[in-house]
Amino acid sequence: MAAVAGIASVTVATAVGATKEKTFSSGALSKVVPDEAVAVQTLKVKTKGTIKDVNALVGLETTINQDYALYLRHPSGETIHLSSNNGGNGNGYGSGGCGGAMTFDDEAEVAIDSFDGVNATFFEGSYQPEQTDQNDIGGLEELDGKKLNGKWQLLASDTDAGGAAGLRCFKLEVEYKTAKK
Repeated sequence: MAAVAGIASVTVATAVGATKEKTFSSGALSKVVPDEAVAVQTLKVKTKGTIKDVNALVGLETTINQDYALYLRHPSGETIHLSSNNGGNGNGYGSGGCGGAMTFDDEAEVAIDSFDGVNATFFEGSYQPEQTDQNDIGGLEELDGKKLNGKWQLLASDTDAGGAAGLRCFKLEVEYKTAKK
């Protein structure tokens, strides 16, 4: 019998509806948060899919943390309250640019509004977003099941006169299900 030699061909493809993870970043920023006003940073996400989990990363230098509020706006307009007037006299969310950004994560062990920041110079690590019943605003889990692509916005608000702040970074870490083709 003659031996039959063959070459096996294997095609590897991403399964439709597969789960992926990706980070979307503004890159380094130098955006001023005006006194008693709101600075808006937009992040355009072109990747299509359905959100399974999303974390927001922020680098914000402040003079006094308790004078600032942060919100994340989904492309649909739904707004998630991340933090308001937290952190005492600390001076930042994160320890610098994108490499030191702090994370808002529903699965974090500590809630941002339970950390007073009195003995810290800045927030670092991961925190649960502030939970509030105002306007039925919930945590980041409110975005699970929504579309990923579109214009996301970080809103940084100076709530008191006399301070100064600079937005240094805005990122989204997203676990999502790929769009069906």
